Amino acid sequence: MKRPFAIVADTGHNLPATILHDLELQEVPFTINFGVQGSVDDGVLELEEFAGLLDRYEKGAGYPTTAAPSPGRFAEAFRRCIAAGQSRILAITISSGLSKTYETALQGAEMVRQEHPEAEIEVADSQSGTMAEGFLLMEAAQARDRGLSLDHAKQLVEDLSTRLRFLATFETTKYLVKSGRVRSIQHLLSSVLGIRPVVSLRGGAFILFDRMRGRMDKAIESIVQEVRKTRNLGRISVIEGIAPDLKEALIQRLTRVLNLTRDQIVESKIGPAFLIHTGKRAVGVVWEEKG
Repeated sequence: MKRPFAIVADTGHNLPATILHDLELQEVPFTINFGVQGSVDDGVLELEEFAGLLDRYEKGAGYPTTAAPSPGRFAEAFRRCIAAGQSRILAITISSGLSKTYETALQGAEMVRQEHPEAEIEVADSQSGTMAEGFLLMEAAQARDRGLSLDHAKQLVEDLSTRLRFLATFETTKYLVKSGRVRSIQHLLSSVLGIRPVVSLRGGAFILFDRMRGRMDKAIESIVQEVRKTRNLGRISVIEGIAPDLKEALIQRLTRVLNLTRDQIVESKIGPAFLIHTGKRAVGVVWEEKG
């Protein structure tokens, strides 16, 4: 049976490969720039290989930056959908407060509408990123596979986006400060040594939720207690950079405090486009909040 619409997304969703494979969507990658050394699409390099590059660049010439996909890259993805017989398309992007991706997706959609007036392309701003965006893609795929309309699916996605929360902590603040993504709280991060920030995404932008002195355990406990107070019996994911010890500490606390089994938690890794801004020693939770 023909599906009612196709799904397109940028690569900021951080969905595990096993889940991503089953969703059958078109991905539009971020570009990771290495200055005069060139650039690479997000997802081309394995995470550990990319982390090694970060270590070398940090000690040497410059540091990588990320760039939103161009309108043309989104237009290419929309054209692929149309060529496959899907002229109704739902695109879901990383927060417009973090990137120009939502804007470029809208521009790409307009380009394709000029070529294909019959095309119906809707673009939804996730107001977040990483597995919050991932959960929205899962919601869209479930709506598609149930035969729901494009408009109905977009409404479900936008409703869910208002209920998803994100908290993360980092062993060092230097990557956040270097990224320029936290200008409104940069002075709070850079002025105090030895703090472990807990950051959230609200209104599509990073805000400082808490900051703890000392060991990462304190920041992890702050996250767990906020999840305990606010979580609905819905989706939950633990995300990490390359920090298995931090991930395990967070999962153990969550399963105990929330009375969960481990298989109820979607375990995910921060992709290269986010690792630039967080560093390897990062861990966080995305969960569905009570209404």
